[in-house]
Amino acid sequence: MKYKILKLLTISAFGLSILACNNWENVPNFDVEEVEGYRPIYATEGEKEVKTLPPREIEDPGKIYVINDYLLLVDRLKGIHVFDNRNPENPQNIGFIQITGSNDVAVRDNILYADQASDLLAIDINNPENVKIASRVKDVFPFGSQYPQQEGFYFECPDPEKGLVIGWELTTLQSPKCYR
Repeated sequence: MKYKILKLLTISAFGLSILACNNWENVPNFDVEEVEGYRPIYATEGEKEVKTLPPREIEDPGKIYVINDYLLLVDRLKGIHVFDNRNPENPQNIGFIQITGSNDVAVRDNILYADQASDLLAIDINNPENVKIASRVKDVFPFGSQYPQQEGFYFECPDPEKGLVIGWELTTLQSPKCYR
């Protein structure tokens, strides 16, 4: 009796998995010559360095953290804006922490954890106006920013020899080999 129930459950699970496959998006044919898609933007040597810079305009805002007298605002793929928040009604933009290629951050005990492409960084922010890398663990995030956030588009496959991908630009591609 147990064998028949186990057999019935196995057949049912297999049937459900086949039905679920019908909902998957079909991957398009890669035999396209010219199509709109995303091209990776690679960081220059100077952009790879984590460092404190003068204040700059906010381009693509993300998470906000309030730590002691500071307010930190993530600018996706670029870094973190630092505001003096001693007067919360009028925070003053006092600097920018360049973390090129970062999509997400978390903060604990004055250590800012950030991704930089495939690496995990721990950054000492005791003095947000002069940050220091406490540690770097390489290849924690195998895919990093190796594909665009948007789905349903062709994209130019990143070339690791060209360096760190820090963003994507929408453009016309010739014979792309990747799709998401």
